[in-house]
This record gives sequence, structure tokens and C-alpha cells, in this order.
Amino acid sequence: YKNTIIVKLGGPNHAIIALSPKDGSLLWQKHSFGNAPATPVVASMGGQDVLFTQFAGDLAAVNPNNGDLFWSHPHKTDYGLNIAPPLVVRGNIIVVTSAYSGGARGLQLSATGSSPSELWKHNRLRVHFTTALAIGDFVYGSSGDFGPSPLTCVEGKTGRVVWQDRSFAKANLIRAGDKVILLDEDGTLALVTLSPEGLRVHSKMEAVALNNAWTPPTLAGTALY
Repeated sequence: YKNTIIVKLGGPNHAIIALSPKDGSLLWQKHSFGNAPATPVVASMGGQDVLFTQFAGDLAAVNPNNGDLFWSHPHKTDYGLNIAPPLVVRGNIIVVTSAYSGGARGLQLSATGSSPSELWKHNRLRVHFTTALAIGDFVYGSSGDFGPSPLTCVEGKTGRVVWQDRSFAKANLIRAGDKVILLDEDGTLALVTLSPEGLRVHSKMEAVALNNAWTPPTLAGTALY
């Protein structure tokens, strides 16, 4: 972020830190949350950049310039395993989702990203370790722990489950223009469109011979790795 590398460590007084990319020196360290694997995301709220990230039992909103805490909101799950990144939905809504009994919840924020109020919570969307996407007013992700994980569409503002589709195994999703590249854990790669009307598959192939294809693909220009 700007001239820093922001890293989550967890633990007393250094739950999140910033390093200089030039020499690795410590620029700031803040807070005492327990760590969780979820990747931080930065979004602009009313002209203010806000870093959103999940710790072991909380969603936190942090000033990425200095690490100061804007607010935190409980989101507890078994073992502290909040893995999926938080999703910023149009209309200042943040959706967090976890497996391990965590479920999902939607928070409404003020125009500046402060003062969260909980809109909804349920266990119908449980994103384990894969990526989910916020597209328009809706959230899409594979919902499930260690059994079936249907691709699920949820309305960000209400939490309403719009549809579920079992065409693919548990899948990572990345944006590619107005389409989505999907790689499921069985190694099936697909180009799809996700909308409230459902899943539309444009093409697919068996890309990885082994099971447990868990790493999201990387798109660089027109090359997919």
C-alpha cells in the first residue's frame, strides 16, 4: 500500500505491521488480535482508504496509512480460522464468510466506512479457503466445509440466498473483465458468467490431473497461470 508492505502477524501489539519495501525496516506495528489467514483488502470509503481484514475472532477496519483502528466487529469461528478475504459490496456493505461454524454476516457501514451495523447473519454461506467475489450487489462463493460445496449466490444487503449450483466442486474464482475464471479443486478450469439469474458456463476443460487444486489461478494480460 503506497510506500509500505502491510503484513499480519497476530499477537500482542503487533497484530498488523508495515514494512519498508526498500530495506524491510519496521514502520509501524499495532493491535493485539489473534492472527488468521485472511488476506487484507483496501477500499475507498468517502475519500478515506480503509483496510479491512479478518483476525482470529474479529473483522477489523484499519487506517492503512498508520495502522490506527477505526473499528472491529466480532466474527468468531472454530480454531480462529477466518480464511476468506472480506468482500466489499456496492452500497458500503462488507460481507465476511467463514467455514468452521463461522457462517456469513453482512455489515452496513457509513459513507466513510465507520459505524458498522449488522444487517444479517446465517450459516448458508460458508467459504472455506477459496476466493469469493462481490459483483454488483451480490456475493458468489463455494459454500461448504468438508462435504458438498455448491457455488452460492447471496444478496449482499439482505443475506438472501438467490441460488446454489452443484456443477463444480469447491472452486476459486477470479475476475476477468465481465466474466469469471473458475478453478475447482478437482482441477476443472472454466470461464463463466455469474449473475443473480444463475451460473452460465462458456467453456471448460480439465486443467490439473491431480485432485486438491487449491491454489487460485493467476491472470496476467491474456495469459493464465
